[in-house]
Amino acid sequence: MAKGFMDVYKRYDPKVEGYGSPSQWKKAFNKRMSLDEANTYLKDQSPYDILEVASNSNWEMVKKAFRKMAMKWHPDKNPDNITEAEEKMKKILAAYTIIKNIVGK
Repeated sequence: MAKGFMDVYKRYDPKVEGYGSPSQWKKAFNKRMSLDEANTYLKDQSPYDILEVASNSNWEMVKKAFRKMAMKWHPDKNPDNITEAEEKMKKILAAYTIIKNIVGK
């Protein structure tokens, strides 16, 4: 059975793990989607096209684009169109994961 966006999104449980330090949040964020899951999900799509950045963009530009797209398409921000928002957010997260592994951050 495929994981839904919210299954991945809620892996970090503040009741169990606490809010903790920024490094704990970064670790929790990195658990959201593996590189294999991201590649499988995007298939033949370019991660740069999904984040609407050029392939020669620097890491700061990629992070800025990711944050902008995540704020726009987060399911909590789109309660009237949650299905489309979840699909878009999965693609955005997958694109970010792939580029992050290419750049090595």
